[in-house]
This record gives sequence, structure tokens and C-alpha cells, in this order.
Amino acid sequence: MKLKLLDYREVPDLPVGSNLEFFNETLYLVDDDASDMVAFNKKWQTLAIHKLLGHDDPQILPGSKSDFEATTIVVVNSIPRLLVLGFDIKDSHHKAILVNLDDYTKEEFDISEFYNRLKATVGVFNIESAAIVLGKLILCNRDHKTAPENHIIVTDADFYKNQANAEITTVSFDLPQTPNQVVGLSGLSYSYKNDWLVVTLLSESAGKDHTTTGDSYLAVIENASRKVVRKKMKVNSLFHLNDLSEGFVGYNMKSVCIRNEKSSRLKLYLLADNKAGKNGVFTVRVKE
Repeated sequence: MKLKLLDYREVPDLPVGSNLEFFNETLYLVDDDASDMVAFNKKWQTLAIHKLLGHDDPQILPGSKSDFEATTIVVVNSIPRLLVLGFDIKDSHHKAILVNLDDYTKEEFDISEFYNRLKATVGVFNIESAAIVLGKLILCNRDHKTAPENHIIVTDADFYKNQANAEITTVSFDLPQTPNQVVGLSGLSYSYKNDWLVVTLLSESAGKDHTTTGDSYLAVIENASRKVVRKKMKVNSLFHLNDLSEGFVGYNMKSVCIRNEKSSRLKLYLLADNKAGKNGVFTVRVKE
């Protein structure tokens, strides 16, 4: 496979460490604590800003961070929705939020029961991304120094409705050798047309305070729908972004979404930040 950098755009209006999703010519960005969602059109004009979790509160500590934060697009009753997983610091409960992408109304679900089951099954985890693969919700459990192994967690797309019995299956994420680094999953997106799972990864040297930058990677897993039911998911292609273009140097890749897809070809948005705390979006093309 080949990867080419096409464009870069700074997005100054969003805090560091966000997730992004693209649907129906609209880009949705959710900040690091899942408190705000911003919608942009393809000309990067702001369409809407909506509060999600943890409204402005002087008692909320800056930099408060959950170990369970992710977004993806789901369809519920034929209506497209943005699924946001996060921790609501106001009532100390983990929540799933469904944002109707037609009118931006939202539903909230307390998912503490599922969170506790996940904690008991997986142990130490740090979930930062999600995707839907053939009706299943795929969560990335990011590798870090206290739990040095990446996992994919498979559950039901509507797990929040039946939390006691929702599936929880773990699949090991088999990376090619990376040089003397702990490399963790940071972003995830699925191409139905190609059956590819696209993942961004970040080395542990990138500090949580965003004052340092590590090495960023992009991985492609082919035949993903078959691999999510196996015990191990093997990466087919791994790109070390810093080696491919100087434009990536100094940025931490935080999230990925698909801009458009054709047979054996994807155009992707990569959300990144740098040590100055600025957000930017890279546009790249991946093709066989």
C-alpha cells in the first residue's frame, strides 16, 4: 500500500485531544473530555456547537480525563447518530450519548454497569476510539506502560440497552515490530467498501500534557470483518508517518475518519495536535 499527504488545515477553535467523524459532507469534532461537539461543513465553516458532557464548571479540574472516551457514527431506527462515550464529571457516571445528526437532539444513557463489566474483564484500559464493523461496536484499548498490549474489544452496537448481557470479546492487536517503543492505538475507522480497518497509533513518548511529541503511525487491517471474530488481528500495512513526510513531524495523531472511499482507495482525515497545543487536520490518501 501507499500513503500520500494531500493537505493540512489548522483548526484553532477546538481544544486539544479530540475525536472526529465524517458523515454526509459534515465533519464532527468532539473534544477530549466529551464536553463539546463542533460540526463543520466541507468549507470548514462552523455549522453548530453543542454541549455534551461536563458543562463549564469551576469545580472541574483542567485536564480531567477519563479512561473511556470514543466516538463513532451509528444508525438507530434509520436515523444517523453520533455515538459519544465519555465520563460525566457532574454526576460521576460514564455515559453513552446519541446525537441525532438531523436536528442535534440527544439521548443520554448511564453505562456504569457496562463500564464495570469491561473493567472486570479487561483490567487496566484506556479506550480512545471506536468504529462499527458489520453491526458490532469495536473499541480500541490503547497500549500503555502499565498494560503493554493493544486490544480490540468487540461488543453490541446497542450495548447500552442490555448492559448486563452485552457481548465483551477481546482480540489482540498484532503490530509489526516498532523500534524500542510502546505504541498505542489512538484512532479507528472502518471502510465497508474495502473491508479495511484504519488505525492511528502514537508512541508512549507523547506526554499527556501535550508538551512532547512522539512517533505517529497509520495502520491498515484488511479483511477486518473476519478478523474481529478471531483471537488476533494482524496488521497488513504500517506507515511511520514521520518518515513519509516532514509535514507530519512534530504532530501527535489523535484520531482518523474516512472522507471518502472507493475500491482499494481511501481519502482520510487525521486529527493531530502539536506541542504548542494546536489542533490540525491532515488529509491523506491510502491506496493499494
